[in-house]
Amino acid sequence: MAAVDPHASLFVRPLGSVEKNPTALKLILGGKLRELRLAAGLDPSGVDSQLGFSQSKTSRIELGRHGCKRADALALLRFYGVDGEERVDEFLRLVDQSRRPDWWRSFSDVLSDFFAPLVALEGAAERIRTYEPYYVPGLLQTPAYTRAVVQAGPGRLLAHDVMRRVELRQERQRQLDQPDAPWLWAVIDESVLLRAVGGRDVMRAQLEHLVKMMERPRVTLQIAPLDVTAAVGVGTGVTYLRFAVSDLKDAVYIEHLTDSTFSQKPQVVEEYRDMLDRLGACALTPAESLAMLRERIFTL
Repeated sequence: MAAVDPHASLFVRPLGSVEKNPTALKLILGGKLRELRLAAGLDPSGVDSQLGFSQSKTSRIELGRHGCKRADALALLRFYGVDGEERVDEFLRLVDQSRRPDWWRSFSDVLSDFFAPLVALEGAAERIRTYEPYYVPGLLQTPAYTRAVVQAGPGRLLAHDVMRRVELRQERQRQLDQPDAPWLWAVIDESVLLRAVGGRDVMRAQLEHLVKMMERPRVTLQIAPLDVTAAVGVGTGVTYLRFAVSDLKDAVYIEHLTDSTFSQKPQVVEEYRDMLDRLGACALTPAESLAMLRERIFTL
């Protein structure tokens, strides 16, 4: 049996923008600890018992739902037989980075629990693919359009809460301005262009913003004609996140009427990725979509 290199990294390098994302790091660290546990032939409850952890603590750490402290990480690594100062130090350094506060935590007053996973991870993605049947995708909305969408939603919100939701969406958009920003590929249902959300002036400014965003090399926008979306049968908003780091599984965010589903299960992810592939193949090309946008702006 070949000797294990004590200097070899436990992670696939480089991690890139993922290293700046605490939520992504929690998932990566948890997944790596799960791999080490399985390789050692241990079950989570046995690890909890042996290390004096509270019930299900090991499972919560592995799922990225529980921040891993340095002392816990060190105890787990030793228990799984991981040695080599460089490997341990690297792991602990990432543990420290994973415990930094996420930027979106400051918006917890207006951020729904079911929406948080998408907001938490989209900045760490290499590619974001999204389909929207009713509104312009959030990452491409103007503040005025966002305000109109929020105000049209269920319930009666205070002016402060509306403002906070607009600020949250703008903060998400700033991630597209970073040097290592994800590639955004958005498909919009043709019916979105026909809804004058917020009135004619707001909608015209929104469509002009889409035209401007299409000039960016990392943004691709397609319009799906009504007959296409009827044939493909999407029916709901979907966002697919692809990560450049193999230690972080791809994910899908599926919108429902009053909540959403966030999944990293390979079968679910593959199903929705295939659906987005079919939709993109049938939608108008970016050039054709640009022409449709300009025509709609002219008629508003």
